Amino acid sequence: MNRIIVDKENNIEIKNNAVSLVIEVNELVINVKGKVLINEIGVKDNEELKLTINVEPDSSLIYNRFMLHNSTNNLITLNQNNNSKVVFNYSMIANEKCNLVMDSKLEGNDNETEIKIKAVTENNGSCNITSTADTMPKIENNNLIESIKILVLNNEESVCIPNLLVASNEIEVNHACTISSVDPNYLFYLNSKGLSNDSAIKLIKNGYLLGNLDINKEIKEQIETIIGGE
Repeated sequence: MNRIIVDKENNIEIKNNAVSLVIEVNELVINVKGKVLINEIGVKDNEELKLTINVEPDSSLIYNRFMLHNSTNNLITLNQNNNSKVVFNYSMIANEKCNLVMDSKLEGNDNETEIKIKAVTENNGSCNITSTADTMPKIENNNLIESIKILVLNNEESVCIPNLLVASNEIEVNHACTISSVDPNYLFYLNSKGLSNDSAIKLIKNGYLLGNLDINKEIKEQIETIIGGE
């Protein structure tokens, strides 16, 4: 897998490639052509990012993003136009206040979109997540699914806002949003297997975050190292 570090440019093209992406700028446009896989894994203390992803017609993208954040203020915009397929997986840990706006814009026909966001709040962390699906009039045969889930491991307040702006009757759009703490039944089961509360919560958290990403064993081990997996 090729590694791309973006530290100066604000506009790049990725064509028929699998890349490990490091973003070190505050604003970036990614133009996707052909079949593309992007893995972006890291730790960002105070991230201010405006990321725009343009997916060309007849192209496909799988984007896996894992971030351990202290605080963040992100705007991610996904643009699709005619016969494209996108899976955007974002797993994050919030240690302080984190804001995420995710906009998905469909302007053509025959597109498939799946947006999966999973967040964990720890320490003083909280999440304010807004995800908007925006479809243009007179488009057809589009299927968009967005799912936002926040796992609360502290006493801070988080907010989840899913929006659907649908201007066509010829598409299918679904969304789901949940904010929850650890299921006590899961804890009880793991405690009965000899795990302490801390170990059980860590196991649940790791599985929750890793299960959201379409990654290989090497990337999984990299993330486990970041979050302190068993």
